Amino acid sequence: MGFLRNTLRAPALRYRDLRVLMSASFFDAIGFMGEQVAIGWLVLELTDNPFMVGVALGLRMAPLFFLGILAGTIADMVDRRTLIRLLNVGMAALMVGIGALIYSGMLQVWHLLAFAVAGGCVSAMHQAARQSFAFDVVGRENLVSGLAYVGLGMRLGGLAGSLAAGYLIDGPGAHMAYWMLASGYIVSTLLLSFIRSPGQAASRSRQPIMQNLREFGSELRRNNPLLTLMLIVAAAETLGFSSGAAFPSLSRDVLNVGAEGLGWLSAFRSGGAVAAILLLSFFGEVGRKGALLLLNLVMFGAALLLLGQSSAVAAFFMGGSDAAEPVRLILGQSPAFVIALAATTIVGGAMALSDVFSQSMMQNIVPNEQRGRAMGAWVVGIGTAPIGNLQVGALATAIGVGVALSANGIALGIIAVAVFVFYGRMRRL
Repeated sequence: MGFLRNTLRAPALRYRDLRVLMSASFFDAIGFMGEQVAIGWLVLELTDNPFMVGVALGLRMAPLFFLGILAGTIADMVDRRTLIRLLNVGMAALMVGIGALIYSGMLQVWHLLAFAVAGGCVSAMHQAARQSFAFDVVGRENLVSGLAYVGLGMRLGGLAGSLAAGYLIDGPGAHMAYWMLASGYIVSTLLLSFIRSPGQAASRSRQPIMQNLREFGSELRRNNPLLTLMLIVAAAETLGFSSGAAFPSLSRDVLNVGAEGLGWLSAFRSGGAVAAILLLSFFGEVGRKGALLLLNLVMFGAALLLLGQSSAVAAFFMGGSDAAEPVRLILGQSPAFVIALAATTIVGGAMALSDVFSQSMMQNIVPNEQRGRAMGAWVVGIGTAPIGNLQVGALATAIGVGVALSANGIALGIIAVAVFVFYGRMRRL
């Protein structure tokens, strides 16, 4: 109780608008994470090909790479509150459209791929605007905890959206899942109408967009830590966050838990993120975020390795079916699925901490008027997800989903250790 009391008394939560933004982010994430569960399952069902799941999720993220800096530049030039609301309406319209295609029986794979690209374009703008708006609300002195609470809202929403999407796909139907996702974006839009903060409205850039782009290009060339952080974010996205592309195949073909099990895996990932953010918020603003980011990526890699080998670990410790039966009777699930849920929880926590540390560091090392563009650079980093999604899908098809996850986990850990050893400036940030 003392831990929860201290968390709720955090200075960042004294800002009314942060509490509203956190609530709106909860409903945003219902749509975003629920859509990942739905599109992954539908593509797998329509094609029976794990590689196509990687293609679909890759197309969902590809626009972030190409539009990230432009999205951040626009976020520095307009009222972010209005921009976020308009983007939410656009996402709701996309979800309603997919649901209508499913309900009418007209859905084809190319529809999902086209909607994935459209949703990715909207998401690129949304990510840059929302994360820089959190700084507008709480300021530099409370940035880590402010971003943490926005992330907390997103992860709680992701947990709810994942469970709801998995349940609705297995039950009433996928069209109901998509209409539920649309309602999440609509509620978020209504909540954002109550935010009073002017954000960066008084100081936003009035320069032509091309001049703003050139200005930030100069900043990237000059600011070596910013460029390094963007590359670290790209590595984490390609090798770590892309693990979600393997979840549908892991659920159906390895763990044998179906769409509802896929929803539980995604929900436990969100639950791990919630736990990690609550722990971080207890400590408030922390120092040496660079070292913490790299340590977190090592833990991220280890969790992916465990997830990939969950069946092997269960077989090693449980032995035969007789030894596994007590676990099945107590928990109601197979030991391999229980281990996978535990590993996914750690993965979710590592994802959340990676986002908070990288976002806060990138906004703190650029001029105030370029924070939107700094978040655009972060969006470019996560826009490398298609590379990760495609390689996870290809590896899962060629050599198995478990090996794909394990190989990515090992590679991510090696990169984090290498940066820690050879780039001392990152350790000191």
